[in-house]
Amino acid sequence: MQETTQLYKDIISSPRYWYEVSVTIGESGRLITEKKELILFGGTAILVATSAADGGYREAQLVGCKTYQQVFADTPTIGNAIASEIDVQLIRPMGEIPRRAMIKPYVRATDGTRHSEWIQKGVYFIDTRDHTASAEGLEVMSIHGYDAMLMTEMDYPSDSQHDYPLLDITMVEHIANAIGVSVDARTRAIMTEGYTFPLPIGYSSREVLGMIAASYGGNFVMSDVGELRLVMLNELPPETGLLLDHAGNRLVFGADRINIWQTS
Repeated sequence: MQETTQLYKDIISSPRYWYEVSVTIGESGRLITEKKELILFGGTAILVATSAADGGYREAQLVGCKTYQQVFADTPTIGNAIASEIDVQLIRPMGEIPRRAMIKPYVRATDGTRHSEWIQKGVYFIDTRDHTASAEGLEVMSIHGYDAMLMTEMDYPSDSQHDYPLLDITMVEHIANAIGVSVDARTRAIMTEGYTFPLPIGYSSREVLGMIAASYGGNFVMSDVGELRLVMLNELPPETGLLLDHAGNRLVFGADRINIWQTS
């Protein structure tokens, strides 16, 4: 769970405020190509991860950024493991962004004078990259990515450590370890019923997560910080994560809505 500071709360309670966006691409240090060469923007190396959102792509480089996640198709359902996606358009930097690079979007509130802390809004991995020319003649890179839930499409990971039937939370932890993520603390607090399941031969990890989620009346998603999270049907907000102003209008970056999970 991400807690927000008093400064954040003060800013969004003011009559006029908006959200700024930053996107980091890469895992640590400076963004480099597959040949280990620095990627530059205007002659400056782009910092990522070590400087977090402050070192990411900001409004001067970003053309648009949108995340989206379809928790339900038409009617509320349970027993799903739902992937989130991201679309980023930015003025193309010099060099090539590595394949499968990690993407982390952030937002912060500002009233023009004060700025809140940066709030992370997901962990994604690049799937496709395209280049187009903008109306101003600039080359724009369009990136599409998915979060780690897509990795659960693989078969349930082999397991010689445990005896089956196996406790539900232990199965979730086993899947999380296999895809390289952690389990959200809220999920551990929810999963206390002690359900057990036989070894799921012939099932994908995503199908197993769906069966476990159904037993609790919820769905699995990836959290804002990239952890595996069980979301209960009765805890979803009326309109999941769309940023709104006090009048109920959807906030946009460029022409795109900013779609995030609610913060406490």
